[in-house]
Amino acid sequence: MVRFHKDEGIVLSKKNLLNEDKLITIFSQNYGKIVLLGKGVRKIISRRLSHLETGNFIKFSFYKKDNYFYLRETEVIYGYSKIKRSNEKINQLYLLFFILNKILPENQKEQAIFSKTLNILKDLNNREDVDVERVRHYLNDILIIDGFINKDETNKAGFDPIPFIENLIHEKIKIATI
Repeated sequence: MVRFHKDEGIVLSKKNLLNEDKLITIFSQNYGKIVLLGKGVRKIISRRLSHLETGNFIKFSFYKKDNYFYLRETEVIYGYSKIKRSNEKINQLYLLFFILNKILPENQKEQAIFSKTLNILKDLNNREDVDVERVRHYLNDILIIDGFINKDETNKAGFDPIPFIENLIHEKIKIATI
């Protein structure tokens, strides 16, 4: 039996597949990080193509079949266009999304982190400059919420979330850091 679901979420990443398909990773409000197969979304006539830009906040519907999630319909709620016009802001956006994609488990609701992510995106979009301390605070918060570290450790002088996250994911972060 096929069950349809609706949710809102932020497009974290996309990966092209054969033909006109894409794998889309979305951080959703009710399902956490999910990876969906978008059949035919790369076709020039696909209305969903522009909705699925990285960083867009979207409404979407999907269904699960044979342990895979399939994307159905999409609608843009907010595109964060001011972020996308600034190289410095876009670097911060990709840094945050890279980290979220690496540390969030799939199919696990993360309401607190979702709310904090929407807030940091709004802040990044509406400010004239990048508030580095706010971004660091956000990274510390998601590490605390997901239980990777306690608040006392993040309050220590000289704590930097980037090296901590690199050690956690066993990978050097190549995106411009804070």
